[in-house]
Amino acid sequence: MSLLINIIFDFSCPYCYLAWGYTRKLQERIPFEVDWTTWEIHPDLPKKGRNIYEVVPGVNLEEWCYKLNALGAPVDLIPGNKVFVPNTRSALETAEFARENQKLQEWVDAVFQSSFVENRDIGDIDVLLDLAEDIGLNCDKLQRTLKMDYYGKVLLANDQTCVERQIEWVPTIYVGENKILEGAFTFSDFEKAVRKFF
Repeated sequence: MSLLINIIFDFSCPYCYLAWGYTRKLQERIPFEVDWTTWEIHPDLPKKGRNIYEVVPGVNLEEWCYKLNALGAPVDLIPGNKVFVPNTRSALETAEFARENQKLQEWVDAVFQSSFVENRDIGDIDVLLDLAEDIGLNCDKLQRTLKMDYYGKVLLANDQTCVERQIEWVPTIYVGENKILEGAFTFSDFEKAVRKFF
C-alpha cells in the first residue's frame, strides 16, 4: 500500500501552492498518494476578494515575494507575484464535490494553476465552472450544490477539526496522526520529512 500524506490547505495560500508543487516534484522520485483537506482560512473575505495589503496589513511585499519565490525555485514555481487574495469558499466546496466524483486531485491541480499561473480570480463562479468543465465535472449539478451551500457543512466540520487539533497554519501536513510539517518550509524539508516513512 502506498504512503498517504494529508495536506490541510486553502487555495488562497501561496505556501499551500508550494506544497502542491513539492508533492508533484517528489512524486517523480518516490511513490506516495496525497489527500487534500479543505480549510477556509479567510472566511471573512468578500466575494470579490481583497488586495494582499488589506489581508496582511504592513506586509513588506518585496521581501515577502522574494522569500516565496526562493522557496518555489527548486520546483519552478513563482508564488510571490500574486497580490490578489481571492475568496475561496466556492473553490473549496467544489473540491468536496470533486472528491465525491473521484476528481479531487484534478481539481486541486486546475485551481492552483488557474490562480497562481494564469492569475484568474478563483472566487468567480464562471472561472470555477470553466475549470470544472475542463476536468469533466457535471457543471449543472455543481451549480445546484453551490447554490444550496451543500458542502458548507463539510467546511465547517473541517474547521472544527482543525481547531480541536490546534492547527494554526496552512499547509499542515500529516502522515497518519503524525504532523510532519506546517507553514513555510523548503522542498528539501518536505523531501526529508516524507522519506522518513520509507
